[in-house]
Amino acid sequence: MKKISLVVFVLTLVLSFTSCRDKKEQNRTQHQVEKVKEGINDAADKVSDKIQDGADAVKDTWNDAKKDVKQGTEKAKKEIKEGYNEVKKEASKKLD
Repeated sequence: MKKISLVVFVLTLVLSFTSCRDKKEQNRTQHQVEKVKEGINDAADKVSDKIQDGADAVKDTWNDAKKDVKQGTEKAKKEIKEGYNEVKKEASKKLD
């Protein structure tokens, strides 16, 4: 009877130690998983910020290009009009 009681006692101790260790390991694993999740979320936020910065830079460049094209168009129109008026004056002088 003493041997059986001793075996039951030892098995109870072994089970209690292993069950406690599993919980600690499980908590540690869960903590690591949460840290990885946070790391992934932080990385995603950084990537999102970089993409937004890139999109803003493209938008600014596009607006600058539109502005430059508009100015170039206006300048070309002005030069064409001046050239037309010069040709018109010269033609009218030669016709007179």
